[in-house]
Amino acid sequence: MSISKYILTIVAIVSAFIFTSCEKEIDVDLKSSEPKLVIEGLIAADSLATVRLTMSKDFSGNNTFDPVLGAIVSVSDDKGNTETLKIDTSGIYKAINLRGVPGRTYNLKVNVDGQQYTASSTMSPHTVKIDSITMYYIPLFKYAFPMIHFQDPKGSKNYYRELLYINGKRKKMEEDATDTDDREGFYLSRIIPAYKENGSDEDPIKKGDTITVEHQLLDKGAYTFFETLGRIGNSQTNPTNNIVGGALGYFSAYTFDRKTVIADWPE
Repeated sequence: MSISKYILTIVAIVSAFIFTSCEKEIDVDLKSSEPKLVIEGLIAADSLATVRLTMSKDFSGNNTFDPVLGAIVSVSDDKGNTETLKIDTSGIYKAINLRGVPGRTYNLKVNVDGQQYTASSTMSPHTVKIDSITMYYIPLFKYAFPMIHFQDPKGSKNYYRELLYINGKRKKMEEDATDTDDREGFYLSRIIPAYKENGSDEDPIKKGDTITVEHQLLDKGAYTFFETLGRIGNSQTNPTNNIVGGALGYFSAYTFDRKTVIADWPE
């Protein structure tokens, strides 16, 4: 992957601005005319495993997604620990005891009406810390984007994804996972694009806002899902996932770091 994936130029930002910003929260199911199970499985370092199950809808359907009830969902690790997840009042299947441990491989099993789906994801043994966050002012937009700075570890190819929170609320963004294909072991800077919402004239980031970035270190399977999700746009294909059995979605075991700054920049 080229260096432009790490340090965006103004040209790249202007080009990206022509695309609609949307929450890629498995709206890939719109590419499937026949309803399919959609799995969103997560286990972060020192966090409980969670799995969200919904059914895909045709493109012409409404944009509400009811949880799939009555599924048997379990997560196990390579140390012999396993737990059957329980559904909560929000429709999310959650573990009570099983937490993510760096370096372990996790296996997901989902059984819905006798059909089994499986996935595996390995959590990195380390966390890549955010060294700092600066605000990158863009005259075209008249506000600044957050830019994270971090040291990529030597000796392994790594895969990253970021989430952005503005005043505690997650910002809708285009998915943009990246790897260290030609930057392994480098000190890296990465802009987190924050575009205006559809139909809104309000700047998404203002001076004085509290900006939090979550910097995730993924395995290759989860990275491939998010990277292809970011590239497919409105094509009639679904992103490459790591789930066996025909479901859409992904399963990701990951480490992460978060850092918060107050937005400010010279103009």
